[in-house]
Amino acid sequence: MAECLEEIQSVRIVAKRDLNFERLGIRIFKDVETEVPRWLAEILEEEGLCEVLKESPDVISEKLYREKVSILLTELPQGTFHIIREVIRESPEDSLMRRDAIELVNRRLGKLMDYLKASILLTSKKPPKNLLVEEIILYNALKSIIEEWMRSFVGVRVDR
Repeated sequence: MAECLEEIQSVRIVAKRDLNFERLGIRIFKDVETEVPRWLAEILEEEGLCEVLKESPDVISEKLYREKVSILLTELPQGTFHIIREVIRESPEDSLMRRDAIELVNRRLGKLMDYLKASILLTSKKPPKNLLVEEIILYNALKSIIEEWMRSFVGVRVDR
């Protein structure tokens, strides 16, 4: 699921010439920044038709700082987990960038778990604001497991 989600998420490209994909309903103009699904960007880049604009991994440290000073989940751009995976995969074990990426994930997971605890007790039906798609998937899976556990072992039925 993670691989499929990553392939359909949008990335920014700059086309090297005008492109028209009528069957997909996509028209891309030369030298204009455009968002397209990652799978299409990879094909176009492989064919030499565009340049994929990559977010600098330095944004991770900035996002971590914002996450540290906020009690709520901060808003992050889609594709953040792609950057995090790249940083973790490509950075040395002891690098500051890698440590910041892991800490950002841990802080967001902590806030998500705190919200989840409160939502079970209050029977809230909505996930918290500013979750990325990857986090919504985790939130819904954990909430479902906890609700089933509450029903089975504690005898409390949690309304959905």
